[in-house]
Amino acid sequence: MPGDAAVEQLLADHPDAVIETVHRLRSIVLGAHPQLVERARTGWHSINYRDPVAGFVCALFPGPDRVQLVFEHGARLPDPEGHLSGTGRQVRALDVAAGAPVDADVVTRFLDLAVDQGPSLRATRSSGPRDTLGRAGRG
Repeated sequence: MPGDAAVEQLLADHPDAVIETVHRLRSIVLGAHPQLVERARTGWHSINYRDPVAGFVCALFPGPDRVQLVFEHGARLPDPEGHLSGTGRQVRALDVAAGAPVDADVVTRFLDLAVDQGPSLRATRSSGPRDTLGRAGRG
């Protein structure tokens, strides 16, 4: 995986275990879906992933002692084993403790589902109600 100066800058003040966990997750995400475009967002302190068809899919949020892989529409993802955290109407996260092993199969399964559901979510949003300026409304 090529180094990205913006990502490295975002991670600069984190402990080594967090940095290693982020790099492992980045490798899994981009290995499973190389079409995803990675972008560091310093304002959000995240590394975001966008699919050309599905749109924004997920983001990595490094913290002091863990990394969250947040799925934009994670509440819609089937999770019978309870891997995802969160109770809101939309977002769910896969929490990985810094330095802990990362289950690539679990990450890839959720990522595959998130990418697959993206086009239908975008179609629903684009065909929904519009305001007076023609912008799609929020449901």
